[in-house]
Amino acid sequence: MSQFLNTLNIIEITDKIFAIANHPFRYQSDLAKCIITVPIGFETDFASVPRFMPLVYACLGDTAHQPAVIHDWLYYTALVDRPTADKILLEAMKVWGMSDWRAYAIYYGVRIGGWAAWNLHRKLGHPKEIKLT
Repeated sequence: MSQFLNTLNIIEITDKIFAIANHPFRYQSDLAKCIITVPIGFETDFASVPRFMPLVYACLGDTAHQPAVIHDWLYYTALVDRPTADKILLEAMKVWGMSDWRAYAIYYGVRIGGWAAWNLHRKLGHPKEIKLT
C-alpha cells in the first residue's frame, strides 16, 4: 500500500529553498514497487507553481510539500523516467489526501512544464553528492 513512512522534517535554507533535516524522508510507492528514500541534506523548493500566475498559485501553491519532495528527488536522481516520476507525484498527492481537481491540476502542470527541470538536472550531471547539513 502506497504511504508516507515518516514525517517530513525540513530546515529553511532561503525563503524558497528547504533541506531535509534530522532523518531521511521515506515514501513507499505501489507504482514504483519500492521505498523511495530522500536523504538528509537534499534541497527542495517544494512544488514550483509559477508565481507570475497569481490565481493558479493561490489555488495550487504550498499544497503538496510531501509529494513534491518525493517528486523533486525523482527528478534529481532519475531513478525512474520522467513520466513515471510524474505518476508517482500523482500517486503521492492522492495518498496525502489531496482533492482530485487539485492533484490533477498539479500533475498536468508538471507534465506540461516539468521537462525544463528534468533536462536541467540531466545537463548538470545530477545526481551529485548531497551536502549534509
